[in-house]
Amino acid sequence: MIQPLKTLEFCPVTPADLPLINRLMRAGKGYWGYPEEGLDRFMQTFGIADNTYFDKAFGYIGEIPQKTIGYYLFKTNDDLLDLDHFFLETGLIGQGYGRQLWDHCVNQAQQRGWTDFTFWSDPHSLGFYEHMGAVKIEERPMVTLPGLMAPIMRFVVPIKKKNKCNSY
Repeated sequence: MIQPLKTLEFCPVTPADLPLINRLMRAGKGYWGYPEEGLDRFMQTFGIADNTYFDKAFGYIGEIPQKTIGYYLFKTNDDLLDLDHFFLETGLIGQGYGRQLWDHCVNQAQQRGWTDFTFWSDPHSLGFYEHMGAVKIEERPMVTLPGLMAPIMRFVVPIKKKNKCNSY
């Protein structure tokens, strides 16, 4: 029997969450069956090693009572905005929690007045991101997993609609 979808609660990612987000990152990448040496290279390249990462990054963890569902992190460099991480607990893929996490991510971009953001996708995750409304703008070699190409995605942030009652 399928359990009903629970509404996620969100809390900001902090440096104290590094072990958790690195665990989710490795498990998320490992979900696609990549070899251990490729996962090791991935974590050496993209794993978050220290608190300085948060000098130009922010994001949120999605949770239900007693369980972390996933997280995302935006990285800001000058005027560029990248969705640097988006990982879901692998046992929950396909249950609607990715949509909730994505919607929160988009809402944060809207609140900040951003018009779009880009990100690298795993080739296996391309369908999810396209379903969320992102488009592939190019491909680049995956340096940590030679022979594979990573889709580079762009998402146009919808303009937040104003409440009709507040417009004169």
